[in-house]
Amino acid sequence: MTRPRILLLGGSHARPSHTGALLRAAEDCLLERGASTCRWDIGSSPLPPVLREPVAPHEASRARALRAEAEACDGFVVATPLYHGSYSGCVKDALDHLSAKEVQGKVVALLSHAGGFPTTQALDHLAAVARSLRTLAVPAQIVTVNGDYRLCGDRYVLASEEVGARLGALADELLSLAVRLRPLAAVEPRGRPPLLSTLERRVDEQRSHHDRSRVVQRS
Repeated sequence: MTRPRILLLGGSHARPSHTGALLRAAEDCLLERGASTCRWDIGSSPLPPVLREPVAPHEASRARALRAEAEACDGFVVATPLYHGSYSGCVKDALDHLSAKEVQGKVVALLSHAGGFPTTQALDHLAAVARSLRTLAVPAQIVTVNGDYRLCGDRYVLASEEVGARLGALADELLSLAVRLRPLAAVEPRGRPPLLSTLERRVDEQRSHHDRSRVVQRS
């Protein structure tokens, strides 16, 4: 069996970027576990709004490349900064270039950097986007704050051992589900495959239990 391939999509236009550092840390965890990865940092490879006209040739080529990567991968990581109580516009622009054709039946892990105070608002909204694309968002989510990072040269690096351990557990969960869902990724969206529907119910039950007991904490 070929090793699972994971597309990591996210980041921000800030330089240095906390969210970009979070995306790199997630990639390191996946590589340590034998996954193949493609990290798409939208700070360096942004996508234009999907209905904007005209689109420059290099932007159209970049959008095609993203769709090809999305179709080829077994699962995703999406990382966004928190902007005005939700995910960022640049992350949404990138996601708008994808459709269920490329991503349905695949699993996605959601990450967010919330700045000075931890909140899951961006992730709650991203979970709805993931479901509309017919993907399965894993229950575990990670929110970081500024204190979880240190400045190393001209960029941030993740410094929190706690968050690093949680990223490792998230990577394990993501890869396990990616392998299980791999046979379902090509199923047409006429109906939900039995295994995917069962997994969705279990994930929803876990998320509902998590929401009832969740106390927003420093991640």
